[in-house]
Amino acid sequence: MAAKQSEFYVGYLAVPPRLKWAIGALVILLLALVAFDAWLVATLQPDAGDGRWADAPTEFRGTLDRTPYPTLRVATDAGTRTYVLVSDEKRGAEAVLGDIPAGASVRVQGYEIERAAVGMIQLAATDVAVDNAPAIPAAPLEVHGRATIDGEIVDSKCWLGVMRPGEGHIHKACASLCIRGGIPPMFVTRTSDGPQVMLLTLFDGRPVPPDAILDVIADPVRLSGIVEKHGDIYHFKVDLSTLARTE
Repeated sequence: MAAKQSEFYVGYLAVPPRLKWAIGALVILLLALVAFDAWLVATLQPDAGDGRWADAPTEFRGTLDRTPYPTLRVATDAGTRTYVLVSDEKRGAEAVLGDIPAGASVRVQGYEIERAAVGMIQLAATDVAVDNAPAIPAAPLEVHGRATIDGEIVDSKCWLGVMRPGEGHIHKACASLCIRGGIPPMFVTRTSDGPQVMLLTLFDGRPVPPDAILDVIADPVRLSGIVEKHGDIYHFKVDLSTLARTE
């Protein structure tokens, strides 16, 4: 009896039927694995958020505050809006503001940035004009009390909309440079209603020294302090001795 011959491929002959089906099944399997891998990578990506960065500068008029970080109170149809002020690139607004005192009415050109109901203005020019408009009073302070909160220290400029996403380990180097350059740090915590973001200050209300937090920026951390609401912006006045990684 003649031995049954196995099918194999010869370049100048037609592909045997069984081998053709095997190759077809292997190609389909590989395509399915590529599609699954693409879905998995997309699923595991962090949420880019809904931050917004305006394409063109707008004029803003309001009252300047410089404690703990530069902000501008602006009168809108919906009430007083508080904007955190920053400069271009990875720089805070202090150098641009010069010796303009807190409480002064000013007129600035800047790009509006917004996320999670927190507003920011990236100053478009170094010329900040003092205005003669009446000062806009600060909103009443609301003290929400002591709290221990898990979250992440981020640089406010990137997280609010300049980078998407502006958080997590992949953004650690950029966030460190921004905060070292004077961009105000913020503390982001996740709630059932979405992210809550707060300006991060020392327990006595002074700005946080960048060197005190650089090692843990973009890491999951736990902090204790006092939560306050200044108008439409929350402040988290923290005791840095409680700072600890949670992972």
